[in-house]
Amino acid sequence: MRALSVALAICLLAALGVAACAQTQQTISPAERFLFDAANRERASRGLGQLAWTDSLANAARQHAFMMAQRNTISHQFPGEPDLSERAHRAGVHFSALAENVAEAPSASDIHTGWMNSPPHRENLLDPGLDSIGIGVVERGGELFAAEDFSKSVRDLSIEDQEAKLDALLRAQGLRLVAHTDDARRVCSGGRVASGNPQPTLYFRFDTTDFDSLPDALVQKISTGPYHFGAGGACKGANQGEFTAYHLAVLLY
Repeated sequence: MRALSVALAICLLAALGVAACAQTQQTISPAERFLFDAANRERASRGLGQLAWTDSLANAARQHAFMMAQRNTISHQFPGEPDLSERAHRAGVHFSALAENVAEAPSASDIHTGWMNSPPHRENLLDPGLDSIGIGVVERGGELFAAEDFSKSVRDLSIEDQEAKLDALLRAQGLRLVAHTDDARRVCSGGRVASGNPQPTLYFRFDTTDFDSLPDALVQKISTGPYHFGAGGACKGANQGEFTAYHLAVLLY
């Protein structure tokens, strides 16, 4: 886990400078640190993976916590405010899943206890499919307003890095790679193999959020078909909202 610097105090809500304070606070406050450590203690006691602190996710959480403190009430979304996925996207988070806990209480300990005693909030804290967290806590009149945002992170890989990982998966299936990456990129984007180039026997387009394995349908095609050569390509793909996915194509020969 990366080292986290600790702020001397929670950023206090004031009549002026609220938005600026939310935007510039980059260190983790004592209350935020307490909730972060408490979440990972709960997960460790159950043999679950630890959540990684993500600054961009914390910035999204802090903006929402300031809004709750400003309105002196808790909500997952206020009128005119972007929803959780848009807030995370605007903060620069790359994700395939999101969840959020919000609360108001006199102390961070009370907040964490309340979340653990609430089945839907506890489910977010202990979800094995989530791996990242960012927390925002703001004080107003002796009350703490907290937003705890979780995500399943997706690495921000370049097109070339995506293709290198895809090539490794194709080699693992026993395919020999051929130098038709540009054709695979065109097919990925919805185009066709360039005229005059060898035509693939089959092409397969798909989206994924990781490079752990190829889709089962593609693996079946490779294992049962007369394919000995392959080429992979990546592209930006069509807009699918704020959720991050890799857009890929495989040509089989």
